[in-house]
Amino acid sequence: MRLIATRLVRQLVLVPVVAVASYFLMAALPLTTESDNKRQVSPELAASYQRDLGIGEPLGFLRPWQKLFAGERLGTSAQGITDDELLQKLSGSVGVGLVALPLALAWAVGFALLRTRWRRGRFAVLGDVVPAIAFGTPVFIPALLLAPAVVERGHLLPELCAAVVIAIWPGTFLGTLVGDALETELSRDYVRTALSKGLDPGTVLRRHVLPNVWPALLDAVTPVATALLAGSFAAERVFGLPYFGQLYVLAVLNKQVAVVVVSTTTFATVLVVVSLTVELLRMLVDPRAREARA
Repeated sequence: MRLIATRLVRQLVLVPVVAVASYFLMAALPLTTESDNKRQVSPELAASYQRDLGIGEPLGFLRPWQKLFAGERLGTSAQGITDDELLQKLSGSVGVGLVALPLALAWAVGFALLRTRWRRGRFAVLGDVVPAIAFGTPVFIPALLLAPAVVERGHLLPELCAAVVIAIWPGTFLGTLVGDALETELSRDYVRTALSKGLDPGTVLRRHVLPNVWPALLDAVTPVATALLAGSFAAERVFGLPYFGQLYVLAVLNKQVAVVVVSTTTFATVLVVVSLTVELLRMLVDPRAREARA
């Protein structure tokens, strides 16, 4: 329990760091208008913008949170949002992510098993071709191909397609890692010993090999969750989903510092929760992890 508490404190320290860093990075951006020559806005408007965001004040980075907890609209124009709207958009993106994550994990395990089988046959080249295609294809390309057929139909079909699209790259990445770990385990002496004693290959795989592969899968879940987050921004934009990803992109483009700070911090908190959950799962499925942390 003490280990978990220590891990929690270390992860939570990152959240305010992200909040402060995102504030100053956004505040440093020049405030320009959407004109052809990108002229600077009037000094009066720039001064009003800086006062509203607390730029230049000693504790100005707390201004977005003061506005949030006071129930004010985040942002310096009608493009801002309230805390209720922020929660609604976050719920939509988290829902898409919760669908995408098991899809990515299922594809990872399936691809790892196929890749292991391909290595022993004439389709061995596919084990390298499929990752190359997946890694070299931006997420918005399959999204653009699917969008015309699903956007107008509704009924959660755009959300499902967005989840499928953003799960392809992380699933392939995970599948490559798990496939390598699977091949390593299959070459060990205990596997050959079990097979020589007449055990069914499927039984050996389920009872002995896969339990040693799960830690490699769990170790990559946190970066995969980050990849799902980045992919959701593009997919939500293409499929026209009015969720968190589209809000974040528009907030950055429109210099909505308060929205960017709160959004970035919120997603950093989500990733911390994912990381801690993965850590707990790893300690449950891997006795060696428990012994190392004892």
